[in-house]
Amino acid sequence: MDKKISFERVLDVDHEKAFEVVSNFDKYAEFIPGCSGSSLIERKYPIEIGRLDFHVLGKDYFIESENTLTKNSIDINQIIGPFDHFKGSWVVKKRDEFSCHVSFNASFQLPFLLNVITPQSLIDSFSSKVLNSFISRLL
Repeated sequence: MDKKISFERVLDVDHEKAFEVVSNFDKYAEFIPGCSGSSLIERKYPIEIGRLDFHVLGKDYFIESENTLTKNSIDINQIIGPFDHFKGSWVVKKRDEFSCHVSFNASFQLPFLLNVITPQSLIDSFSSKVLNSFISRLL
């Protein structure tokens, strides 16, 4: 069964600045909790291949993803990683000159044993910390 993450927020920040933060994949290790490395492997616009390394609950994980960029969105698809599958998307929409609407949605499936021992509350807590790190980076 798929797990889901959904986040929406109106931020008092320019939409271009917000999109710059979510699209600069290789800078994620500077501000995402538990992210020990982030790198851009390949860029052939509109496709980027990136890798994120995480140290979570005493274990190292990594995810490589294919990210498709438009002027205000990023679609994320896991290529290699800890999930049976992972699909996500960032969307940043301009509201006015000084604010924007930012959303992140993801659907993923954990491997069977990890799924059994990982409560939704842990996923929600980790997701909240990661998403709040993006907001802190923006403000």
